[in-house]
Amino acid sequence: MKKFINHNFFWSSLFVEQLSAFGVRHVCISPGSRNTPLSLAFAENKKFKKYIIIDERSSGFFALGIAKQTSKPVVLVTTSGTAVAELYPAIIETYQQRIPLIICTADRPSFLRNTGANQTINQENIFNNHIRSFIDFGLPQINDRRLNSLCKKTVKGISICNSINPGPVHFNFPFKKPLEPNTFTEEIYHKTSDYILENKLDQKSPKPNNISLFGDIQSSNKAILLVGWDNYDSKFYTELIKLSKKNDLPILVDGTSELRFHKNSFPNLIVNNSSLLKAKSYQKLLETDLIIQFGNAPTSQTVLKYLETTTAIKIQVNEFGDRKDPSRNCGKIIKQNPTGFLKDISHSFEIKKIKNGWLEQIINAEVKSEELKNKIINKSSFGLEPRITNELLSAIPNNSNLLISNSTPIRDFDFFASKNSKGVKVHTNRGASGIDGIISTASGVASQSKQKTFLLIGDLAFYHNLTALSNLAEYKIPLVIILINNNGGGLFNMLPIAREKKHFTKIFTTPLDLDYSKLIKGFGGNHHLAKSWKHFQQLIKNATTEKKFSVIEIKTDSIKSLEMRKKYWKELAK
Repeated sequence: MKKFINHNFFWSSLFVEQLSAFGVRHVCISPGSRNTPLSLAFAENKKFKKYIIIDERSSGFFALGIAKQTSKPVVLVTTSGTAVAELYPAIIETYQQRIPLIICTADRPSFLRNTGANQTINQENIFNNHIRSFIDFGLPQINDRRLNSLCKKTVKGISICNSINPGPVHFNFPFKKPLEPNTFTEEIYHKTSDYILENKLDQKSPKPNNISLFGDIQSSNKAILLVGWDNYDSKFYTELIKLSKKNDLPILVDGTSELRFHKNSFPNLIVNNSSLLKAKSYQKLLETDLIIQFGNAPTSQTVLKYLETTTAIKIQVNEFGDRKDPSRNCGKIIKQNPTGFLKDISHSFEIKKIKNGWLEQIINAEVKSEELKNKIINKSSFGLEPRITNELLSAIPNNSNLLISNSTPIRDFDFFASKNSKGVKVHTNRGASGIDGIISTASGVASQSKQKTFLLIGDLAFYHNLTALSNLAEYKIPLVIILINNNGGGLFNMLPIAREKKHFTKIFTTPLDLDYSKLIKGFGGNHHLAKSWKHFQQLIKNATTEKKFSVIEIKTDSIKSLEMRKKYWKELAK
């Protein structure tokens, strides 16, 4: 039957229905005029959970958080012009972490580029360096050839984003006015459903290329397993632990790896490497023939230095063969699913067991570091930053989500978090390690989880993402935020620049002197100022039952905190 349509809206509706047919279910929309057809097409589709987020940068990181938690593609919709550029920080992070993201940007017609037309920029492949694919659909045309092409290109983008080469893909939508659904432009006899393609994603499973490495493994007298900050499934951890036990191999765990909180924690898991490697005796102890690295490169400077100077053969294993080797001395990169690789190694090959107590010496160093941590860090006075990590971990419920902000919080977490079997699920924005969008990412995670979500964040990162608090209030997301307030960039006290006293405070630490309680309450959240460690623990427990977001603020002394860290490292080196 013939019906009247607006070609922009019909075009957009077909695209949205094609996404829906492939199981995409979440969309973050930032308001604008040029994206009217896209926004309304998503609004009309009942299969999508819609989040309307005014700030495009915040929207990008919110979508990132949803994708982290669900492991499924999330859609971003923006209008044209500078709104598009606001998405870039989140796109960079998703690219670095291989998180699936579908970016949909409205655009002015291409003939308006470079003409001085208002609100028109060149959006042609604007994210070129940090996306897996770019597709410009061109101006909508309602004929069978173009409509079929729209669906084919959409499916191609989903396939890349979701399985072939996971990460962000960018769809650009030029539109001419009129944009509104009821401003009819033409007649049509078909429905959108007549063009939808079946859900058959193209998948390319990486083929193992590990044939030549088994000689290196079998000839090794000492070997170390190194696990990056990636989050793996339980099958990977089971195989990793099995291999470690069978061959007496130490597992060096990155600071934010969930393996630190695995329910089957055992002695071979070594988590204090960032601190221990400050001691030359431990560096010597870790001299080995072979290092097998799973996932991303560690971000700890001491571990990176160790990897740079070691003479061991280094093998990296990740599913897509990505180079995660800042030292640039890795011998081989294995393009294989890490769990499958571990099964191959465990079932078919053996690494020679060390008979001289090498593993026991490494475990003993780990035990000593924990004893010293309990003596110096975990008994320190209130307001010193290194203690916050373990106070928080002891208070949160089992199986909680915990997002760690970059800068000082993640370093302290790496240095001082102790092993436990709480099954905490750790999230980070460690791909590019920026401090923008941290609250939004945590909000996206919390919006999709039945478990309580906690965020550990510094005051500058909190300030960078204040607009995210409105999303917490709007969608009633009960995120618990632990705000470490040392009034500025306390991290810089740890860096050599701290010796340059003349401009240090004004340019680097940049104290803000803000009363965060008024800002938080203005956005409709709960604010609590911790007054002691006991009070802090009680506030955490109280916040787990709150229906709206809560911020627990701890005011800290960055100078005394640095002295505490140095004391621990000095004693550990002895």
